[in-house]
Amino acid sequence: DDRSPQSVSRMSLLRFGERLFKSVAKSYQANVARSLNEYGLRLDDILVEEDPDVAMALKRLPPHELQMRARRLKRAMDISFKRKPLPPEIQALQDPMKPYLSPLIEEAKARRIERELLNTYT
Repeated sequence: DDRSPQSVSRMSLLRFGERLFKSVAKSYQANVARSLNEYGLRLDDILVEEDPDVAMALKRLPPHELQMRARRLKRAMDISFKRKPLPPEIQALQDPMKPYLSPLIEEAKARRIERELLNTYT
């Protein structure tokens, strides 16, 4: 049984570190959501389009969702230019952490990896 004082101390330190990390991560996520809300954006809106997986996911995005994304980005540029955040009543309707592109990115990434593995052996 590995219940030495050192191992117990190490385990409790690890648990404390996990709780601290989760707390900091939750606080950071809340700050990001608040910032995105000010501009009416979603987290997926600010992903780098030059990434091949993101580019492929954008190609597979339904036209309606692509149009909504373009409108959010346009509105965010307008808000940024005017230096006036989105009104609080509209911010309350937003859900900046709701993914719409992430599932397609994961699918594109899986296909790319599979294709690379298949090409490795041919």
